[in-house]
Amino acid sequence: MNVKHLLLLLVILSGVGCVTTDPKKITIYKDHNYELPDSNPAQPNDATIWYYYSRNDTHRYAPSRNIIVEPAPESVQFDRAVESHPKIDAQLARSTVLSYLYLESGKVIYDAVPPKDRFKGEITNDSYFVSNSVGKSVTSYILGHAICEGYIESVYAPIQDWPLMESTLYFGQPLINLLNMRAGDENVIASYSSKYKKTGRHFHDNPPLATAANNPLELNNTKPIKNAGYSYSNLAADVLTNYTMHRVGYDYEKFLTSFFHDKVKNEHPIYFYTMKVTGVPENWHKQRIDLGAGTYMFWATRYDYLRIANAMMEDWRNNTCEGRYLKEVYEHRISNGRRGTWAKQDQRWGYPTFGHTSSRYGGQFWTDINGLSGENVLVMLGYNGQVIAMNMDKERIVVINAAKDKHYNTKMLGYEPLKYGRIN
Repeated sequence: MNVKHLLLLLVILSGVGCVTTDPKKITIYKDHNYELPDSNPAQPNDATIWYYYSRNDTHRYAPSRNIIVEPAPESVQFDRAVESHPKIDAQLARSTVLSYLYLESGKVIYDAVPPKDRFKGEITNDSYFVSNSVGKSVTSYILGHAICEGYIESVYAPIQDWPLMESTLYFGQPLINLLNMRAGDENVIASYSSKYKKTGRHFHDNPPLATAANNPLELNNTKPIKNAGYSYSNLAADVLTNYTMHRVGYDYEKFLTSFFHDKVKNEHPIYFYTMKVTGVPENWHKQRIDLGAGTYMFWATRYDYLRIANAMMEDWRNNTCEGRYLKEVYEHRISNGRRGTWAKQDQRWGYPTFGHTSSRYGGQFWTDINGLSGENVLVMLGYNGQVIAMNMDKERIVVINAAKDKHYNTKMLGYEPLKYGRIN
């Protein structure tokens, strides 16, 4: 870390939060060390966007924390029939979108990044983006692969052979409850929250899952709410990640690498974020599994995100075991209580999003998008505007990586290609 980065870090840790109108001056938001506050209706200036993008990217370089999937021997390469569009150019020049890809029937139709002179650095095909909750959907896909490989019985199998969770509300629950965000854990962590209710601790705040499982103010000796309905739980997704790691066992890294190499065929390393563990490097992987240090978050490049979505679409189309898993969780999706539309005035501020316009949720995917009724559309969404949307019927995929949500036109960039095959 150079002197400049060290000084910026000291400012962040001091809790200073300042807003500036100077387009070249960085705004540092209190309590947001690595990501922009998504609830702020004002779009940050470009200097601030690039600062937070760069800060977040430093998380990749932590061998004691991350599981690294190296590039596949042969990566998937896509055919290209790239078209330009002035509306796309305008979005990448002014909005919070950092990368935009659209694939149809195996061909890349739209491929755009911000102009080279917009930020201090440049976005390229080697640039990385954090998944945030897009990782929940990928966690589900990996769990589906573990079912196909015989490590887990089915989506209806109860969590009952995992000592780490024995004294918690998740023990004995069928996996489908967690996959559909109906685990009844609202008494522990509020819907859409990242903090335990009683302690206020962020659930990704360094200590692994074992810390919460042993704390009576967090998970120890808890029971699920009866007749639980949909309640979006960040914590449940981590439990699914760690349950998959537990069932696969100490060969999990090999399992994960084989999965990505065989199915996704990634071109660049993929970095899976885990909680901090101590001890000697030789024991890190064992500790990650024993203590529940896994999370659903990872970093990947723009085209490797497209490769992940393409692998899901290929499985769906070819009705492989993993494809049947995706169809099964899709069929068992439930209402998420939302009925938003693409009308801008239907949103409190900013542009409507896929999350706003989705009415059902299943298997860690957002579904039943307004205007796409009757079509098999699965959407992955992550904090700060990360989007992977797939129209399985028409073989269309949109991948958007962004610095902040609601400051770009999702209807135009996301919905229109899925619906019409092009931006209007």
